[in-house]
Amino acid sequence: MPRQIAITVRLFASLREAAGAETIAMRLPRGTPAGAVWGHLPAEVAPPMPPDGLRYAVNQEWTVPSATLRDGDEVALILPVSGG
Repeated sequence: MPRQIAITVRLFASLREAAGAETIAMRLPRGTPAGAVWGHLPAEVAPPMPPDGLRYAVNQEWTVPSATLRDGDEVALILPVSGG
């Protein structure tokens, strides 16, 4: 079995602007949970700590940070919306 999986991270809002792209391809260790993706983003794209209220979707379905990723998954990082 491969020790790594290939995923696509879909970015929105300020993350997309910082990356200059809608998606980032990544290779992560097998068994990585969705909530760990933030820590693998390039430093120029995201600060070290994820914001409170960050939500995750895997393959266009909401999920919990503990959901284990599989090879080929698309992970969307949804930043909290502010305003009034």
